[in-house]
Amino acid sequence: MLILRSFDDLRALNRPVHWAMGFFDGVHLGHRRVIESADTPGALRGVLTFEEHPLALLWPEIQPRLLTPDAQQKAELLAALGVDVLLRLPFTRELAALSPAAFLDRVRESCPMVGISVGSNWRFGRDGAGDTDFVRSYAASHGIRACVQTLLEQGGETVCSSRIRAALAAGKLDEVESMLGRPFSICGEVTHGQHLARTLGFPTANITLSPHAATPPMGVYAIACTLGEQKLHGLANLGLRPTIDESEKPIRLETHFVDWTGDVYGERLEIALLHFIRPELRFASIEALQRQIAADLACAQH
Repeated sequence: MLILRSFDDLRALNRPVHWAMGFFDGVHLGHRRVIESADTPGALRGVLTFEEHPLALLWPEIQPRLLTPDAQQKAELLAALGVDVLLRLPFTRELAALSPAAFLDRVRESCPMVGISVGSNWRFGRDGAGDTDFVRSYAASHGIRACVQTLLEQGGETVCSSRIRAALAAGKLDEVESMLGRPFSICGEVTHGQHLARTLGFPTANITLSPHAATPPMGVYAIACTLGEQKLHGLANLGLRPTIDESEKPIRLETHFVDWTGDVYGERLEIALLHFIRPELRFASIEALQRQIAADLACAQH
């Protein structure tokens, strides 16, 4: 999949593109319907999205936490859907000021555009003036195919990123998995910690979360991870490590793999959270923490 970051980059494309447009946080089942509908014979399947959530610029006080804050994870999920080209635009004041027509003109003037696919709640352009009626009208006047997908429902409710975030915050991992079409996972680069877990006999791979990441309740989870050809299982603590004295307390996922040892520092891992074991606790001593980790491991393996 080709990843581009500006309208000018599009000029290098030598084939027409059918664009799916949206922010697509989580790349959930509803998003998949939109992206898979970007299917015009002879054209590339493209996704046009933004590096930042638009609300981070327009109304930062209400910007949502993100299900896929890791750009590489989001790109990999899109590539798995057969996307040929990903245009990931920085969301700037200049971009936000474009009228809906001017925005689509910029795309169309940069490369041949044969189709537009959007969800029925898609709004874009200055003041959110562009809606699906505008998409249909613009497409008709420029000989472009318009595909407007109705919103997917599960259990009588719409599948959307905000609903998934709410279910995740409530710890309803089964509901989250049902709407995502896969287990919820946390991705990132493994970094060095204090190496305390190694001295306790439970070495961990540590990932520091983005401050913009949506998370389930803090606590210990049974997890799964694919590392090369290996399928690994274990447990992970998501939280602030209240028993440990640290000058800084970023949210971190500390993962211990069962029956596996190796060096993964600097590697990118995707850790799937399978089920909740217990909330994060403060222990009276390191020894008490060590005993609890052993009990958690036994629980994770059953």
